[in-house]
Amino acid sequence: MFFIISVVAIYAAGQFGQYGSNAWTKQIVYYVLGAIVIGVLLYFDLEQLEKLSLYIYLLGILSLIVLRISPESIAPVKNGAKSWFQFGSVTLQPSEFMKIGLMMMLASVISKANPKGIRTLRDDMILLAKIAGVAVIPIGLILLQDAGTAGICMFIVLVMVFMSGVNWKLISVIGGSGVILVSLILLVMINFPDAAKSIGIQDYQINRVTSWVADSGSSTETDSDNHWQVNQAVMAIGSGGITGNGVHNLKVYVPEGQTDFIFAILGESFGFLGCAIVVIMYFFLIYRLVVLIDKISSFNRFASFFCVGFTALIVIHTFQNIGMNIGIMPVTGIPLLFVSYGGSSTLSTLIGFGIVYNASVQLTKYKSYLFNS
Repeated sequence: MFFIISVVAIYAAGQFGQYGSNAWTKQIVYYVLGAIVIGVLLYFDLEQLEKLSLYIYLLGILSLIVLRISPESIAPVKNGAKSWFQFGSVTLQPSEFMKIGLMMMLASVISKANPKGIRTLRDDMILLAKIAGVAVIPIGLILLQDAGTAGICMFIVLVMVFMSGVNWKLISVIGGSGVILVSLILLVMINFPDAAKSIGIQDYQINRVTSWVADSGSSTETDSDNHWQVNQAVMAIGSGGITGNGVHNLKVYVPEGQTDFIFAILGESFGFLGCAIVVIMYFFLIYRLVVLIDKISSFNRFASFFCVGFTALIVIHTFQNIGMNIGIMPVTGIPLLFVSYGGSSTLSTLIGFGIVYNASVQLTKYKSYLFNS
C-alpha cells in the first residue's frame, strides 16, 4: 500500500518539474530493487545476519570517510551539505545505509550483554561504553554532512539504550545531559550564530532553526525563504480540504514536493481523508512492530533489538517529516519513509524492513516447529 501511495504522490508532484516528470517510474525501480533485496535477505538466518553486522557497519564507516575526502566532481555539495555520491544520473547517500549498519551493530552488541536483571551497575556501564564506542564514529561523520540525519541516529541510539534495560539512574544522567547539550546548542544557534559557525555548524542549519522559532513576519531574507517553504506546504494541505483536489489539479507550488514535502502533496491531492489514512497506516505499522518486538524478544535478542531500532527509525522520521510539513517542527530534510522519492532512502528502508520481515518469518517457523513437534 505504501508503494502505491508513494508512486501516486510522486507522480502528482511531478507536474512541478523539480525532479523530472518521470521520477515516479524511478521510484518503481527502487521498490523493485528493494523487493529483490528482501527476497535475498530471506535466505539468511538471523545468526548469519548478526555475524554480518560488523562488516556492514565497517563498510558504512568506510563509505562515509571516502565521501568526506572525495572531490566535488563525484561528491557535490547540495543545499549546503556534502552527503551524496554522484555518478551521472545516479546518486548514493551513504548515511542512509549507515543507519541500518548502526542498528545492526548496536543490536549485536546489546544482544550479547546479559539480560536485564542479571547485569550489575558495572556491567551496565561497560555496555554503555561499548554502545558509545559503536555510535560515536558514524554519528560524528554524519554530523559533518547532515545534522538532521545525525539527530535521527542519536534518537535511535537513545531508544535502543533505553530498551536494553540499562539502569534507569544511568539513563537519567545520559538523557539529562543530552537534553542540556541540545538546548545549549540551540540557544547558541539562535542567539549567537557567529559562535555556532565557529564550532562547525553550517549557515543553512542555523537558518532552519532560527526560521522555526522566529515569527512568520520575520524580515530577514533567509528566514523568509525558510518560512516560505513551510507556508507553501501548509497552504497546499489546507487547499486540499476534506477530499483533495486530485493528482492532476494541484494549485499550490510546493518546494521539494517529491521528497521533503511529499506529505503536503498528499494533503492537496487527497485532502484530510487521504492524510488521515496515511497516518493510520503508519500507526498500524508501528503497532505491528511493537507486537513483533514483544513476541521475538525470547526467541532472538539480536532480532528483537534490531526491531527496536527500526521502530525508532520509523517513529522519528514520520513525526519529524509530518511535523515540518504542518509547521510544528523545523525543516531538516528528513524524508517520509516508504513514501518520499529517493533511491538511497527507499532502498535502505526496505533493507531494514527485509531484516524485520526475516525475523518475523523465522519466528513463525520456530513457533510452527514447536507446535508440530
